[in-house]
Amino acid sequence: MKVSDLIHELQKERGLSNSYLVSDGERLSQERNNEIRYISGVQQTFCESLVNLDLERRGSSTIRLYNSLAYVLHSLEELPVFRKKINEKTVSPVDNTKFFNHLIAGLLAVIFEAADVSNDPDITRVLIGLFNFLQGKEYAGQERAWGVIGFTKGTFSKQTKDQIRALKDAQFGCFDIFNDFGSATSTALWRQLEQANAAQELERMRQLISRFQIGDTLPTSIGEVWYQAATARIDEMQKIAEQITNELTCLCNDKVTQANEELRLHEEKLVELANYEAPPMSPLTAMDNSNAIHNVEIRNGLSVNLAHSIHELVQRQAEHLRKVSDELAAVKQTLNERKIIEKAKGILMKTQNASEEEAYKQLREAAMKGNKRIIDIAENILSVSEMLNSQ
Repeated sequence: MKVSDLIHELQKERGLSNSYLVSDGERLSQERNNEIRYISGVQQTFCESLVNLDLERRGSSTIRLYNSLAYVLHSLEELPVFRKKINEKTVSPVDNTKFFNHLIAGLLAVIFEAADVSNDPDITRVLIGLFNFLQGKEYAGQERAWGVIGFTKGTFSKQTKDQIRALKDAQFGCFDIFNDFGSATSTALWRQLEQANAAQELERMRQLISRFQIGDTLPTSIGEVWYQAATARIDEMQKIAEQITNELTCLCNDKVTQANEELRLHEEKLVELANYEAPPMSPLTAMDNSNAIHNVEIRNGLSVNLAHSIHELVQRQAEHLRKVSDELAAVKQTLNERKIIEKAKGILMKTQNASEEEAYKQLREAAMKGNKRIIDIAENILSVSEMLNSQ
């Protein structure tokens, strides 16, 4: 919840700062100042929540999570200096967008790594749904930021138009995964939002951008209309994110209650087994071999009934662990695929000097052209890259 809240407010500040910069400080200045004051409280709450982390018990499985948190904290320390540059208008809207993009990406990485650390398939599933929903929401925030730049300038370059189109496509990819992992309630809320007036108004303005031709002019006041329409949709997304985080909190509480109950039952069973006394065996029973347990060796002092009880207990635990392991492996596959796609995007960004959105667009178009999944294209890119590096 704390991470989601901070992401939401930083997304707002990014859009307001872009409008402030593009308009040379004339638009949304007061709204930006109000947002900065509000963020200070949200940021403090986020930092205070980290006090509960047990850093002494960190291990190889949590090191990436803590590295992501360290990156976020370092970036937050740089935020006041960066805001001062914005006030002085010595930062371009593009650099402003990139700074906030990296900071928000760090916060999203915290959720991703938390999902990777989780050993419970149900919790991992919810975290994957939350991560992809917030990632889609972040793409919506970036779309808002680039739209503000274009509308406030009164013109859209081909690069900006392509950027907005790629961000729209990227949203759909994230929300498709969210629909696979989200609960019935949260996915229903999302479908309802996509049919709401705010989403339809935003789509009409998207069409206006796509039809824009070089040489056309737009009233700069449309920038605020775009910002309000995009913000109305993103604010509703935040309500869905809160629904998902509430579901996650309830699930975690249920898991803790369930674990405590299982622990209590196991302790009772161990006490029962420790106090177990076999009934005395009559001479006639001892002479009867019909009740013998075949293929089971019983040590001296251990009764057959006690051995059965221990065997059943171990069997139940083994079956439970096998089931959890299978479910966890299936859920973690999505995380592993995400890592491969991110690596492939990184290779394209480096080798072709492409932006993140352009790299994802290339993956998506290659997948559609070859009638393959994006993960298949990403794996091919990694294989080729490894082959070239080994030569």
